[in-house]
Amino acid sequence: MLMNLNPRPAPQEYLCREGAYDTLPEKLAERFIKKAILVHGTKSMAVAQPFLPVFDDIVIIPIAFNVECSEEEIQRLVSLCASEQADAIIGLGGGKIMDTAKAAAYRSGALPVILLPTMASNCAAWTPLSVLYTPSGNSTGFEVYPQQISLLLIEPRVIINSPIPFFIAGIADTLAKWYEADAILSQINEPSLALDFCRYAAQVCHDIPLALGEKAVEDMRNKQPTSTWIKVMETNIIAGGLVGGFGDEYGRTAAAHPIHDALTLRALHGVKVAYGVLVQLAMEGKWDEIDRLSTFYNTFNLPRCLADLNLNHLTDNELLIIANRACEPGESIHFLPGEVTPQLVVSAIRNLEKHNY
Repeated sequence: MLMNLNPRPAPQEYLCREGAYDTLPEKLAERFIKKAILVHGTKSMAVAQPFLPVFDDIVIIPIAFNVECSEEEIQRLVSLCASEQADAIIGLGGGKIMDTAKAAAYRSGALPVILLPTMASNCAAWTPLSVLYTPSGNSTGFEVYPQQISLLLIEPRVIINSPIPFFIAGIADTLAKWYEADAILSQINEPSLALDFCRYAAQVCHDIPLALGEKAVEDMRNKQPTSTWIKVMETNIIAGGLVGGFGDEYGRTAAAHPIHDALTLRALHGVKVAYGVLVQLAMEGKWDEIDRLSTFYNTFNLPRCLADLNLNHLTDNELLIIANRACEPGESIHFLPGEVTPQLVVSAIRNLEKHNY
């Protein structure tokens, strides 16, 4: 496996504390930003508004997000940046808003991008990468940018009030980072220091969710931003981002995410990835690990079989369509050792069905 390793570990500046948003005018001024587009979700803005500061000397132009990180939405923001002569883009909301802000900022001439995530459902706020979708919500791939996020501000009082299912999906997506990175890194005999950091971050993505995830969700239900909740919340955003940040192509995805991309049903990203993890483990023949994860999956009501996704009606031919999509040339599923074919994926899904029933 010979690939170019080009680490982009982290945002240029990161702050997580109560009152983080209060620093925004000062941080923008430090970057000589005088006018910024603020792309936001409607619900996200309603939750974050009480914590946002007053901008006296900086012009902020709020723009409501149009649902998907699509080429159409990215180009709409690029055009707005040009017409308004904006110096930066601020993203306020969930992962798709983060990704859209990053894409539009880069395509507008590598403008600084400032991210204010309102939930911890993935590592989008950390990584210089955007997952792209069609306007109808089907994944079309991803693109990586040469610039880091300029500023990441996390206000725990905002995220503690985000929907709990998104937080659980974030925990599942984070756990997947270990299984996908391990499948790739275990094939490398002499990893570089960057890949050592990648493996360490991936290990954190495994250990913290399994050890602290249940308690963190309980604390979130009680609206208590405890140290346990903050650690899991930051793990979802930071540790997941560091795996790909240090590992680049070695640390992003193996089989779980291509399975996610091939499943066109409407479900949270982390939920579909959780199922993809089990399919990958079935492809690898790691049935003991599947059993070990069963309690974790049951605790968070994560899908362990097709019925849990309301897909148990699928025929083998229909599963083969999904498998063909996951196994397209260039997909990261081919980072798994050995030859990966659509038939192997279908066989793994069927064997998983037998095992989990």
